[in-house]
Amino acid sequence: MFKYEAGCLVATVTGRYVIDRKESAVKDVADAINAQPVKAALVDLREISGSYAFMDRHQPGELAGRYLTKVPIAVLIQTNQADPQLIGKLVANNRGASPEVFTDPAAAEAWSKKYQIPDREVGSSKESRNEPTA
Repeated sequence: MFKYEAGCLVATVTGRYVIDRKESAVKDVADAINAQPVKAALVDLREISGSYAFMDRHQPGELAGRYLTKVPIAVLIQTNQADPQLIGKLVANNRGASPEVFTDPAAAEAWSKKYQIPDREVGSSKESRNEPTA
């Protein structure tokens, strides 16, 4: 599910889609970023089910470097999903993406607020595109 909030994209991923269809899932996030001008994207993976293999961490990092380099990206995960070696983050960094990884929802929200557009600017940008501002 994708939601646009004050110039930021929030993508909530559930089930096994991002694990079973990694490239499609990452492309979906990239398409959502490109669909509307955003300053940053937060991907919430806390509702992913099941376990993760090494490649389930490595491949999304590689794909992030291929598709998710236009805006700052953060990933919100549960503590038990965290990889102590941060393989996905390391791979993404080596390929030009710089994702932040959070296990604390408040910290992830604070990160996204750094990129949010104030309400008056959101309204102004909508007005300049002749879109409703309500």
